[in-house]
Amino acid sequence: MKLLIVDDNKYVVEGLKRQLNWSAFGIDEIFGCYSVAQAKSIMEKEEIDFLISDIEMPEENGFELLSWMQEKGMDTQKLLLTSYADFHYAKAAIDYKCSQYLLKPIETSKLEEVMIEQVDSRVKYQREKRLLQCGNDWLSHQSIIKEMFWKDVLDELIFCRDNSAIYRIKKEGLTYEPDQQFCVGLLCFEPDIGKQRLTQGLLGFSCENVWNEIAEKNGIEAEAIMYNGPFQYAVILEEKWKMDHIKRTLEQFIQAFVPFYHGRVQCYFAENVCIDEIAVMVRKLEGQALENLNRESGIIYERNSPETAKELFHDPEAEIWEELLQRGKLEELYKSIREYFAHLKQIENLNATFLEVVLMDWNMIAHNVLVSHNMTTYQMLSRVRNQEHALLALKSVSCMEELIEEEVRKIWELVSYVEKTDTMIADIRRYIDKHLDSVTRSEISEEFYLSPNYLSKLFRKETGSSLSVYIQNVRMSRAKQLLLETNYSISEIATETGYPSFAHFSKQFKKFVGKTPNEYRKGI
Repeated sequence: MKLLIVDDNKYVVEGLKRQLNWSAFGIDEIFGCYSVAQAKSIMEKEEIDFLISDIEMPEENGFELLSWMQEKGMDTQKLLLTSYADFHYAKAAIDYKCSQYLLKPIETSKLEEVMIEQVDSRVKYQREKRLLQCGNDWLSHQSIIKEMFWKDVLDELIFCRDNSAIYRIKKEGLTYEPDQQFCVGLLCFEPDIGKQRLTQGLLGFSCENVWNEIAEKNGIEAEAIMYNGPFQYAVILEEKWKMDHIKRTLEQFIQAFVPFYHGRVQCYFAENVCIDEIAVMVRKLEGQALENLNRESGIIYERNSPETAKELFHDPEAEIWEELLQRGKLEELYKSIREYFAHLKQIENLNATFLEVVLMDWNMIAHNVLVSHNMTTYQMLSRVRNQEHALLALKSVSCMEELIEEEVRKIWELVSYVEKTDTMIADIRRYIDKHLDSVTRSEISEEFYLSPNYLSKLFRKETGSSLSVYIQNVRMSRAKQLLLETNYSISEIATETGYPSFAHFSKQFKKFVGKTPNEYRKGI
Protein backbone atom coordinates (compact mmCIF):
# COMPACT_ATOMS: atom_id res chain seq x y z
CA MET A 1 0.00 0.00 0.00
CA LYS A 2 1.06 3.59 -0.62
CA LEU A 3 1.05 6.69 1.62
CA LEU A 4 1.29 10.34 0.56
CA ILE A 5 2.24 13.04 3.12
CA VAL A 6 1.57 16.67 2.15
CA ASP A 7 2.78 19.63 4.24
CA ASP A 8 4.48 22.90 3.31
CA ASN A 9 6.93 22.31 6.18
CA LYS A 10 9.49 19.76 5.00
CA TYR A 11 10.46 18.93 8.60
CA VAL A 12 6.88 17.81 9.28
CA VAL A 13 6.94 15.61 6.18
CA GLU A 14 10.28 14.02 7.09
CA GLY A 15 9.24 13.66 10.73
CA LEU A 16 6.04 11.80 9.81
CA LYS A 17 8.01 9.51 7.50
CA ARG A 18 10.15 8.48 10.48
CA GLN A 19 7.51 8.64 13.22
CA LEU A 20 6.11 5.15 12.66
CA ASN A 21 7.46 1.90 11.33
CA TRP A 22 5.18 2.14 8.30
CA SER A 23 6.11 -1.29 6.94
CA ALA A 24 4.38 -2.77 10.00
CA PHE A 25 1.14 -1.39 8.58
CA GLY A 26 1.71 -2.91 5.16
CA ILE A 27 2.75 0.47 3.70
CA ASP A 28 5.71 -0.19 1.45
CA GLU A 29 5.89 3.13 -0.44
CA ILE A 30 5.83 6.63 1.12
CA PHE A 31 5.67 9.81 -0.96
CA GLY A 32 6.26 13.27 0.49
CA CYS A 33 5.60 16.67 -1.03
CA TYR A 34 5.23 20.31 0.04
CA SER A 35 2.28 21.69 -1.94
CA VAL A 36 -1.13 20.71 -3.30
CA ALA A 37 0.16 21.02 -6.87
CA GLN A 38 2.89 18.47 -6.16
CA ALA A 39 0.36 16.20 -4.45
CA LYS A 40 -1.94 16.28 -7.50
CA SER A 41 0.96 15.41 -9.77
CA ILE A 42 1.86 12.37 -7.63
CA MET A 43 -1.76 11.18 -7.34
CA GLU A 44 -2.25 11.33 -11.10
CA LYS A 45 0.62 8.87 -11.49
CA GLU A 46 0.26 6.69 -8.38
CA GLU A 47 -2.71 4.91 -6.79
CA ILE A 48 -2.46 6.30 -3.24
CA ASP A 49 -4.12 4.36 -0.42
CA PHE A 50 -3.61 6.87 2.40
CA LEU A 51 -3.27 10.66 2.39
CA ILE A 52 -2.02 12.66 5.39
CA SER A 53 -2.32 16.35 4.53
CA ASP A 54 -1.89 19.68 6.25
CA ILE A 55 -4.80 22.12 5.88
CA GLU A 56 -3.06 25.52 5.92
CA MET A 57 -0.73 25.72 2.90
CA PRO A 58 0.13 28.58 0.48
CA GLU A 59 -1.65 28.83 -2.88
CA GLU A 60 -4.03 25.87 -2.37
CA ASN A 61 -5.03 24.37 0.96
CA GLY A 62 -5.83 20.83 2.10
CA PHE A 63 -9.59 21.18 1.51
CA GLU A 64 -8.98 22.21 -2.10
CA LEU A 65 -6.94 19.03 -2.52
CA LEU A 66 -9.82 16.97 -1.06
CA SER A 67 -12.27 18.71 -3.40
CA TRP A 68 -10.09 17.86 -6.41
CA MET A 69 -9.84 14.22 -5.25
CA GLN A 70 -13.61 14.07 -4.88
CA GLU A 71 -14.07 15.32 -8.44
CA LYS A 72 -11.64 12.66 -9.67
CA GLY A 73 -13.55 9.94 -7.78
CA MET A 74 -10.48 8.87 -5.78
CA ASP A 75 -11.19 6.45 -2.93
CA THR A 76 -8.08 7.26 -0.86
CA GLN A 77 -8.30 7.15 2.96
CA LYS A 78 -7.85 10.79 4.04
CA LEU A 79 -6.40 12.25 7.27
CA LEU A 80 -6.07 15.99 7.87
CA LEU A 81 -3.49 17.66 10.12
CA THR A 82 -3.73 21.18 11.49
CA SER A 83 -2.17 23.31 14.21
CA TYR A 84 -5.53 24.79 15.22
CA ALA A 85 -8.69 23.31 16.68
CA ASP A 86 -11.34 24.98 14.52
CA PHE A 87 -15.00 23.97 14.34
CA HIS A 88 -15.31 24.99 10.69
CA TYR A 89 -12.29 22.84 9.80
CA ALA A 90 -13.82 19.86 11.59
CA LYS A 91 -17.15 20.38 9.80
CA ALA A 92 -15.44 20.69 6.41
CA ALA A 93 -13.45 17.51 7.10
CA ILE A 94 -16.74 15.63 7.61
CA ASP A 95 -18.21 17.12 4.42
CA TYR A 96 -15.23 15.84 2.43
CA LYS A 97 -15.55 12.37 4.04
CA CYS A 98 -12.19 12.75 5.72
CA SER A 99 -11.45 9.78 7.99
CA GLN A 100 -9.65 11.74 10.73
CA TYR A 101 -9.03 15.36 11.73
CA LEU A 102 -5.90 15.57 13.92
CA LEU A 103 -4.05 18.34 15.76
CA LYS A 104 -0.31 18.84 15.32
CA PRO A 105 1.99 17.72 16.80
CA ILE A 106 0.40 14.27 16.92
CA GLU A 107 1.69 11.80 19.51
CA THR A 108 3.14 8.57 18.16
CA SER A 109 0.68 6.43 20.16
CA LYS A 110 -2.27 8.39 18.75
CA LEU A 111 -0.98 8.20 15.18
CA GLU A 112 -0.40 4.46 15.61
CA GLU A 113 -3.95 4.00 16.94
CA VAL A 114 -5.43 5.97 14.03
CA MET A 115 -3.39 4.10 11.42
CA ILE A 116 -4.43 0.68 12.78
CA GLU A 117 -8.06 1.76 12.24
CA GLN A 118 -7.33 3.24 8.82
CA VAL A 119 -5.38 0.25 7.50
CA ASP A 120 -7.97 -2.17 8.84
CA SER A 121 -10.70 -0.14 7.13
CA ARG A 122 -8.68 -0.01 3.91
CA VAL A 123 -8.05 -3.76 3.83
CA LYS A 124 -11.76 -4.46 4.35
CA TYR A 125 -12.69 -1.92 1.68
CA GLN A 126 -10.29 -3.42 -0.86
CA ARG A 127 -11.54 -6.93 -0.11
CA GLU A 128 -15.17 -5.88 -0.50
CA LYS A 129 -14.28 -4.11 -3.73
CA ARG A 130 -12.64 -7.26 -5.13
CA LEU A 131 -15.59 -9.38 -4.06
CA LEU A 132 -18.03 -7.03 -5.74
CA GLN A 133 -15.96 -7.05 -8.90
CA CYS A 134 -16.01 -10.86 -8.83
CA GLY A 135 -19.65 -10.95 -7.78
CA ASN A 136 -18.67 -13.54 -5.17
CA ASP A 137 -19.82 -12.82 -1.62
CA TRP A 138 -19.52 -16.55 -0.88
CA LEU A 139 -15.74 -16.19 -0.50
CA SER A 140 -16.12 -13.67 2.31
CA HIS A 141 -18.71 -15.84 4.00
CA GLN A 142 -16.46 -18.92 3.78
CA SER A 143 -13.53 -17.00 5.22
CA ILE A 144 -15.53 -16.17 8.37
CA ILE A 145 -16.81 -19.75 8.65
CA LYS A 146 -13.27 -21.12 8.36
CA GLU A 147 -11.98 -18.70 11.00
CA MET A 148 -14.71 -19.69 13.47
CA PHE A 149 -14.09 -23.41 12.79
CA TRP A 150 -10.40 -23.15 13.66
CA LYS A 151 -11.09 -20.99 16.69
CA ASP A 152 -13.36 -23.73 18.05
CA VAL A 153 -10.70 -26.36 17.27
CA LEU A 154 -8.04 -24.41 19.21
CA ASP A 155 -10.48 -23.84 22.09
CA GLU A 156 -11.14 -27.62 22.11
CA LEU A 157 -14.87 -27.16 21.54
CA ILE A 158 -15.15 -29.54 18.58
CA PHE A 159 -13.50 -32.90 17.78
CA CYS A 160 -13.55 -35.47 14.99
CA ARG A 161 -13.71 -38.29 17.54
CA ASP A 162 -17.18 -37.27 18.69
CA ASN A 163 -18.23 -36.24 15.16
CA SER A 164 -18.76 -32.57 16.14
CA ALA A 165 -15.96 -31.40 13.86
CA ILE A 166 -17.10 -33.76 11.05
CA TYR A 167 -20.63 -32.36 11.35
CA ARG A 168 -19.30 -28.78 11.10
CA ILE A 169 -17.13 -29.65 8.09
CA LYS A 170 -20.08 -31.11 6.19
CA LYS A 171 -22.63 -28.50 7.27
CA GLU A 172 -20.43 -25.53 6.44
CA GLY A 173 -19.02 -26.88 3.20
CA LEU A 174 -15.39 -26.95 4.33
CA THR A 175 -13.00 -29.04 2.27
CA TYR A 176 -11.20 -30.86 5.12
CA GLU A 177 -11.10 -34.60 5.78
CA PRO A 178 -11.46 -35.98 9.34
CA ASP A 179 -8.08 -37.74 9.19
CA GLN A 180 -6.30 -34.94 7.32
CA GLN A 181 -2.81 -33.94 8.52
CA PHE A 182 -1.78 -30.31 9.16
CA CYS A 183 1.33 -28.33 10.03
CA VAL A 184 1.10 -26.23 13.19
CA GLY A 185 3.33 -23.28 14.06
CA LEU A 186 3.45 -21.15 17.21
CA LEU A 187 4.89 -17.70 16.56
CA CYS A 188 6.47 -16.20 19.70
CA PHE A 189 7.61 -12.56 19.87
CA GLU A 190 10.08 -11.16 22.39
CA PRO A 191 11.07 -7.47 22.21
CA ASP A 192 14.60 -6.33 23.02
CA ILE A 193 15.07 -4.56 26.33
CA GLY A 194 14.81 -0.77 26.10
CA LYS A 195 13.26 -0.82 22.61
CA GLN A 196 9.83 0.62 21.83
CA ARG A 197 7.35 -2.25 22.09
CA LEU A 198 4.56 -2.75 19.56
CA THR A 199 1.11 -2.70 21.12
CA GLN A 200 -0.72 -6.04 21.08
CA GLY A 201 -3.14 -4.68 18.48
CA LEU A 202 -0.39 -3.50 16.14
CA LEU A 203 1.61 -6.70 16.66
CA GLY A 204 -1.38 -8.82 15.63
CA PHE A 205 -2.15 -6.66 12.64
CA SER A 206 1.50 -6.59 11.52
CA CYS A 207 1.96 -10.33 12.02
CA GLU A 208 -1.03 -11.20 9.84
CA ASN A 209 -0.21 -8.57 7.24
CA VAL A 210 3.46 -9.56 6.82
CA TRP A 211 2.55 -13.27 6.79
CA ASN A 212 -0.11 -12.82 4.10
CA GLU A 213 2.24 -10.79 1.91
CA ILE A 214 5.06 -13.36 2.08
CA ALA A 215 2.75 -16.37 1.81
CA GLU A 216 1.06 -14.90 -1.26
CA LYS A 217 4.43 -14.39 -2.96
CA ASN A 218 5.28 -18.03 -2.21
CA GLY A 219 1.90 -19.26 -3.45
CA ILE A 220 0.72 -20.78 -0.17
CA GLU A 221 -2.11 -19.95 2.19
CA ALA A 222 -2.58 -20.46 5.93
CA GLU A 223 -5.85 -21.98 7.05
CA ALA A 224 -5.74 -19.79 10.16
CA ILE A 225 -3.57 -17.27 12.02
CA MET A 226 -5.07 -17.05 15.51
CA TYR A 227 -4.23 -15.03 18.63
CA ASN A 228 -2.94 -17.47 21.27
CA GLY A 229 -2.23 -15.19 24.25
CA PRO A 230 0.13 -12.27 24.81
CA PHE A 231 2.79 -12.10 22.08
CA GLN A 232 1.86 -15.48 20.58
CA TYR A 233 0.00 -16.48 17.39
CA ALA A 234 -0.86 -19.96 16.13
CA VAL A 235 -0.53 -20.73 12.40
CA ILE A 236 -2.27 -23.74 10.81
CA LEU A 237 -1.39 -24.92 7.31
CA GLU A 238 -2.53 -27.83 5.17
CA GLU A 239 0.17 -30.35 4.33
CA LYS A 240 -0.69 -30.16 0.64
CA TRP A 241 2.14 -27.61 0.45
CA LYS A 242 5.63 -29.04 0.22
CA MET A 243 7.36 -29.02 3.62
CA ASP A 244 10.42 -27.19 2.29
CA HIS A 245 8.07 -24.59 0.85
CA ILE A 246 6.35 -24.03 4.22
CA LYS A 247 9.66 -23.83 6.11
CA ARG A 248 11.07 -21.36 3.59
CA THR A 249 7.97 -19.18 4.01
CA LEU A 250 8.32 -19.25 7.81
CA GLU A 251 12.01 -18.34 7.54
CA GLN A 252 11.20 -15.44 5.22
CA PHE A 253 8.50 -14.25 7.62
CA ILE A 254 10.97 -14.23 10.53
CA GLN A 255 13.63 -12.46 8.44
CA ALA A 256 11.11 -9.79 7.39
CA PHE A 257 9.59 -9.31 10.84
CA VAL A 258 12.69 -9.12 13.06
CA PRO A 259 14.17 -5.82 11.71
CA PHE A 260 11.18 -3.62 12.53
CA TYR A 261 10.06 -5.60 15.59
CA HIS A 262 13.36 -4.92 17.40
CA GLY A 263 13.40 -8.28 19.08
CA ARG A 264 13.42 -12.02 18.61
CA VAL A 265 10.83 -14.06 16.72
CA GLN A 266 10.69 -17.82 17.09
CA CYS A 267 8.40 -20.27 15.36
CA TYR A 268 7.87 -23.56 17.17
CA PHE A 269 6.80 -25.99 14.49
CA ALA A 270 5.20 -29.42 14.21
CA GLU A 271 3.95 -31.47 11.25
CA ASN A 272 1.65 -34.45 10.72
CA VAL A 273 -0.96 -33.19 13.21
CA CYS A 274 -4.59 -34.24 12.81
CA ILE A 275 -7.51 -31.95 13.71
CA ASP A 276 -8.13 -33.55 17.13
CA GLU A 277 -4.46 -33.10 18.11
CA ILE A 278 -4.01 -29.48 17.03
CA ALA A 279 -5.04 -27.82 20.32
CA VAL A 280 -2.89 -30.26 22.32
CA MET A 281 0.05 -29.64 20.00
CA VAL A 282 -0.25 -25.85 20.39
CA ARG A 283 -0.13 -26.32 24.19
CA LYS A 284 2.92 -28.56 23.76
CA LEU A 285 4.65 -25.93 21.61
CA GLU A 286 3.82 -23.32 24.28
CA GLY A 287 5.57 -25.52 26.84
CA GLN A 288 8.55 -25.88 24.54
CA ALA A 289 8.72 -22.08 24.16
CA LEU A 290 8.77 -21.69 27.95
CA GLU A 291 11.68 -24.13 28.15
CA ASN A 292 13.79 -22.20 25.64
CA LEU A 293 13.82 -18.62 26.91
CA ASN A 294 17.26 -17.79 25.51
CA ARG A 295 16.62 -18.97 21.94
CA GLU A 296 17.58 -16.74 19.03
CA SER A 297 15.14 -16.00 16.20
CA GLY A 298 14.38 -18.96 13.97
CA ILE A 299 12.34 -22.14 13.53
CA ILE A 300 12.42 -24.68 16.36
CA TYR A 301 10.95 -28.11 15.65
CA GLU A 302 8.69 -29.98 18.04
CA ARG A 303 10.56 -32.47 20.22
CA ASN A 304 10.69 -33.82 23.75
CA SER A 305 11.50 -31.41 26.56
CA PRO A 306 15.24 -30.80 27.02
CA GLU A 307 17.11 -31.19 30.28
CA THR A 308 17.29 -27.89 32.16
CA ALA A 309 20.60 -26.57 33.41
CA LYS A 310 19.72 -26.39 37.12
CA GLU A 311 23.34 -26.43 38.21
CA LEU A 312 23.99 -23.10 36.39
CA PHE A 313 21.00 -21.27 37.86
CA HIS A 314 21.17 -19.42 41.15
CA ASP A 315 18.66 -17.16 42.89
CA PRO A 316 19.01 -13.37 42.82
CA GLU A 317 21.18 -11.88 45.60
CA ALA A 318 18.03 -10.83 47.45
CA GLU A 319 19.69 -9.51 50.64
CA ILE A 320 22.14 -7.38 48.69
CA TRP A 321 19.45 -6.04 46.33
CA GLU A 322 17.18 -5.20 49.27
CA GLU A 323 19.93 -3.37 51.16
CA LEU A 324 20.93 -1.34 48.09
CA LEU A 325 17.31 -0.35 47.47
CA GLN A 326 16.77 0.56 51.14
CA ARG A 327 19.82 2.85 51.01
CA GLY A 328 18.92 4.35 47.64
CA LYS A 329 22.11 3.13 45.94
CA LEU A 330 20.35 2.66 42.63
CA GLU A 331 23.37 2.64 40.31
CA GLU A 332 24.99 -0.18 42.30
CA LEU A 333 21.67 -2.03 42.32
CA TYR A 334 21.17 -1.64 38.56
CA LYS A 335 24.72 -2.92 38.00
CA SER A 336 24.05 -6.00 40.16
CA ILE A 337 20.73 -6.67 38.39
CA ARG A 338 22.33 -6.41 34.94
CA GLU A 339 25.20 -8.73 35.90
CA TYR A 340 22.73 -11.28 37.21
CA PHE A 341 20.59 -11.24 34.06
CA ALA A 342 23.69 -11.32 31.83
CA HIS A 343 24.47 -14.63 33.56
CA LEU A 344 20.91 -15.92 33.02
CA LYS A 345 21.09 -15.12 29.32
CA GLN A 346 24.06 -17.48 28.95
CA ILE A 347 22.19 -20.51 30.30
CA GLU A 348 20.94 -22.89 27.62
CA ASN A 349 17.48 -24.43 28.07
CA LEU A 350 16.55 -21.89 30.73
CA ASN A 351 12.83 -22.34 31.35
CA ALA A 352 9.98 -20.25 32.75
CA THR A 353 10.12 -21.97 36.16
CA PHE A 354 13.38 -20.15 36.88
CA LEU A 355 11.82 -16.80 36.02
CA GLU A 356 8.94 -17.53 38.41
CA VAL A 357 11.55 -17.96 41.16
CA VAL A 358 13.19 -14.67 40.19
CA LEU A 359 9.84 -12.84 40.28
CA MET A 360 8.93 -14.33 43.68
CA ASP A 361 12.29 -13.20 45.08
CA TRP A 362 11.80 -9.72 43.65
CA ASN A 363 8.26 -9.51 45.05
CA MET A 364 9.65 -10.32 48.51
CA ILE A 365 12.35 -7.65 48.17
CA ALA A 366 9.75 -5.07 47.10
CA HIS A 367 7.43 -6.13 49.96
CA ASN A 368 10.17 -5.77 52.60
CA VAL A 369 11.23 -2.33 51.38
CA LEU A 370 7.67 -1.01 51.16
CA VAL A 371 6.63 -2.39 54.57
CA SER A 372 9.71 -0.84 56.19
CA HIS A 373 8.40 2.53 54.97
CA ASN A 374 4.86 1.82 56.20
CA MET A 375 3.48 1.32 52.71
CA THR A 376 1.03 -1.31 51.51
CA THR A 377 2.51 -3.81 49.08
CA TYR A 378 -0.62 -4.98 47.30
CA GLN A 379 -1.87 -1.56 46.19
CA MET A 380 1.58 -0.46 45.12
CA LEU A 381 2.38 -3.54 43.01
CA SER A 382 -1.12 -3.83 41.54
CA ARG A 383 -1.13 -0.20 40.40
CA VAL A 384 2.53 0.32 39.54
CA ARG A 385 3.09 -3.01 37.78
CA ASN A 386 2.16 -3.21 34.10
CA GLN A 387 0.25 -6.51 34.00
CA GLU A 388 0.90 -7.15 30.30
CA HIS A 389 4.59 -6.54 30.91
CA ALA A 390 4.51 -8.91 33.91
CA LEU A 391 3.01 -11.70 31.78
CA LEU A 392 5.69 -11.22 29.16
CA ALA A 393 8.40 -11.12 31.85
CA LEU A 394 7.58 -14.73 32.77
CA LYS A 395 8.40 -15.71 29.19
CA SER A 396 11.42 -13.48 28.56
CA VAL A 397 14.67 -12.95 30.46
CA SER A 398 15.12 -9.48 28.95
CA CYS A 399 11.58 -8.44 29.86
CA MET A 400 12.02 -9.69 33.44
CA GLU A 401 15.17 -7.59 33.71
CA GLU A 402 13.35 -4.57 32.32
CA LEU A 403 10.38 -5.08 34.69
CA ILE A 404 12.58 -5.25 37.80
CA GLU A 405 14.62 -2.18 36.82
CA GLU A 406 11.45 -0.23 36.11
CA GLU A 407 9.94 -1.18 39.48
CA VAL A 408 13.18 -0.32 41.30
CA ARG A 409 12.86 3.20 39.92
CA LYS A 410 9.16 3.50 40.79
CA ILE A 411 9.59 2.12 44.32
CA TRP A 412 12.44 4.49 45.07
CA GLU A 413 10.46 7.45 43.72
CA LEU A 414 7.60 6.46 46.03
CA VAL A 415 9.88 5.96 49.04
CA SER A 416 11.45 9.38 48.44
CA TYR A 417 8.00 10.95 48.15
CA VAL A 418 6.71 9.37 51.40
CA GLU A 419 9.75 10.70 53.27
CA LYS A 420 8.78 14.27 52.24
CA THR A 421 5.95 14.43 54.77
CA ASP A 422 5.12 18.12 54.21
CA THR A 423 4.53 17.54 50.51
CA MET A 424 2.53 14.40 51.10
CA ILE A 425 0.28 15.95 53.79
CA ALA A 426 -0.41 18.88 51.44
CA ASP A 427 -1.33 16.41 48.70
CA ILE A 428 -3.60 14.49 51.09
CA ARG A 429 -5.40 17.72 51.98
CA ARG A 430 -5.89 18.53 48.30
CA TYR A 431 -7.18 15.00 47.71
CA ILE A 432 -9.71 15.38 50.54
CA ASP A 433 -10.94 18.71 49.10
CA LYS A 434 -11.34 17.16 45.65
CA HIS A 435 -13.16 14.02 46.82
CA LEU A 436 -15.09 15.45 49.75
CA ASP A 437 -18.35 13.79 48.70
CA SER A 438 -16.99 10.27 49.22
CA VAL A 439 -13.53 10.31 50.80
CA THR A 440 -12.65 7.72 53.46
CA ARG A 441 -9.50 6.80 55.36
CA SER A 442 -9.13 3.51 53.46
CA GLU A 443 -9.48 5.33 50.14
CA ILE A 444 -6.75 7.83 51.10
CA SER A 445 -4.44 5.07 52.35
CA GLU A 446 -4.90 3.21 49.05
CA GLU A 447 -4.27 6.34 46.98
CA PHE A 448 -1.04 7.13 48.84
CA TYR A 449 0.07 3.50 49.37
CA LEU A 450 0.14 3.93 53.17
CA SER A 451 -1.24 1.50 55.74
CA PRO A 452 -4.42 2.98 57.32
CA ASN A 453 -2.96 3.01 60.84
CA TYR A 454 0.25 4.71 59.74
CA LEU A 455 -1.75 7.26 57.73
CA SER A 456 -3.77 8.24 60.82
CA LYS A 457 -0.67 8.42 63.02
CA LEU A 458 1.29 10.49 60.47
CA PHE A 459 -1.59 12.90 59.84
CA ARG A 460 -2.08 13.58 63.55
CA LYS A 461 1.65 14.06 64.06
CA GLU A 462 1.99 16.54 61.18
CA THR A 463 -1.26 18.49 61.62
CA GLY A 464 -2.18 18.09 65.29
CA SER A 465 -5.61 16.81 64.26
CA SER A 466 -7.00 13.36 63.67
CA LEU A 467 -7.82 12.53 60.06
CA SER A 468 -11.51 11.91 60.76
CA VAL A 469 -11.91 15.25 62.61
CA TYR A 470 -10.10 17.08 59.81
CA ILE A 471 -12.39 15.58 57.15
CA GLN A 472 -15.47 16.49 59.20
CA ASN A 473 -14.21 20.08 59.67
CA VAL A 474 -13.67 20.46 55.93
CA ARG A 475 -17.12 19.03 55.20
CA MET A 476 -18.81 21.40 57.63
CA SER A 477 -16.91 24.40 56.31
CA ARG A 478 -17.97 23.49 52.77
CA ALA A 479 -21.56 22.96 53.91
CA LYS A 480 -21.68 26.40 55.58
CA GLN A 481 -20.29 27.98 52.42
CA LEU A 482 -22.86 26.25 50.18
CA LEU A 483 -25.73 27.15 52.50
CA LEU A 484 -24.86 30.84 52.34
CA GLU A 485 -23.64 31.18 48.74
CA THR A 486 -25.87 28.82 46.70
CA ASN A 487 -29.53 27.90 46.26
CA TYR A 488 -28.79 24.17 46.57
CA SER A 489 -31.32 22.23 48.58
CA ILE A 490 -30.13 20.89 51.93
CA SER A 491 -30.32 17.34 50.55
CA GLU A 492 -28.03 18.35 47.66
CA ILE A 493 -25.57 19.97 50.06
CA ALA A 494 -25.60 16.86 52.24
CA THR A 495 -24.68 14.68 49.23
CA GLU A 496 -22.07 17.20 48.03
CA THR A 497 -20.29 17.08 51.39
CA GLY A 498 -20.31 13.31 51.81
CA TYR A 499 -23.51 12.70 53.79
CA PRO A 500 -25.89 10.50 51.77
CA SER A 501 -28.45 10.69 54.63
CA PHE A 502 -30.24 14.03 55.05
CA ALA A 503 -31.05 13.22 58.70
CA HIS A 504 -27.44 12.32 59.55
CA PHE A 505 -26.16 15.49 57.89
CA SER A 506 -28.62 17.69 59.84
CA LYS A 507 -27.70 15.99 63.11
CA GLN A 508 -23.95 16.37 62.51
CA PHE A 509 -24.33 19.98 61.33
CA LYS A 510 -26.26 20.99 64.48
CA LYS A 511 -23.74 19.21 66.66
CA PHE A 512 -20.87 21.03 64.91
CA VAL A 513 -22.41 24.51 64.38
CA GLY A 514 -25.06 24.66 67.09
CA LYS A 515 -27.85 25.30 64.55
CA THR A 516 -29.80 23.27 62.00
CA PRO A 517 -28.87 23.82 58.34
CA ASN A 518 -32.13 25.76 57.82
CA GLU A 519 -31.51 28.01 60.82
CA TYR A 520 -27.94 28.70 59.66
CA ARG A 521 -29.09 29.59 56.13
CA LYS A 522 -31.77 31.99 57.46
CA GLY A 523 -29.35 33.57 59.93
CA ILE A 524 -31.44 32.65 62.92
